[in-house]
Amino acid sequence: MDHIKKRALVVVFPMFNILDVSGPVSVLFNTTDFSVSYAAKDELTTSQENTTIKRDISLAEAKLHLSDYDILIVPGSRPNNILPLVETDQGPLSELVEFITCFASDMDQDSMRQRTILAVCMGSYFLAFAGVLDGLTATTHRLAVPGLRDVTQRYVDRTPAAKGTRVVPEDPSDLVSYLDAGQNQAGVRIITTGAMANGIDATLHFVGLCSGRSLAIEVAELIGYRWKEI
Repeated sequence: MDHIKKRALVVVFPMFNILDVSGPVSVLFNTTDFSVSYAAKDELTTSQENTTIKRDISLAEAKLHLSDYDILIVPGSRPNNILPLVETDQGPLSELVEFITCFASDMDQDSMRQRTILAVCMGSYFLAFAGVLDGLTATTHRLAVPGLRDVTQRYVDRTPAAKGTRVVPEDPSDLVSYLDAGQNQAGVRIITTGAMANGIDATLHFVGLCSGRSLAIEVAELIGYRWKEI
């Protein structure tokens, strides 16, 4: 019988951070347990570092098959590339925010897949704007922590019965590599990270959960990375 690979979906948007994508994807690729696909609004999407990615599937089409994926990877970018688009609910990111909301919801009770969302660095802003972080604890790049608190508070202000989000670290001088908030009410695991390279740490954590810690250690050694476990 052929080995059935787990499936990862990476969403990209104009001016995304390439390391937020390449780090997690390299980890998953080297497990040999995962196939990785890219979803985007447009056929071609260019990162802030001027790297262009061709999508495998549109956001609209991927939305019809969300239960096929084990993990959704949401990269970040600089604040000036994110906030003007999500705050106005216009432009290419509005569809992405809706897409993330759908993935985080209770779509398919019969699915055997344990779904996970991994938001790298400022990718957590998209989750916050969508309300995905409400009632949970989250982190982001240490310089962006005040901004994430502001976005989560805005969600509380406009949403009746919202619970709020605890954003860490409390002390900006502290460093948080990544944070596994556990499962939301729909049973979707939510993981957020600190800086860009911490997407590698968080992905190794995810691999340890679903494929075993020994494989995560093996992959870390293979790529020459010192895994910061939590």
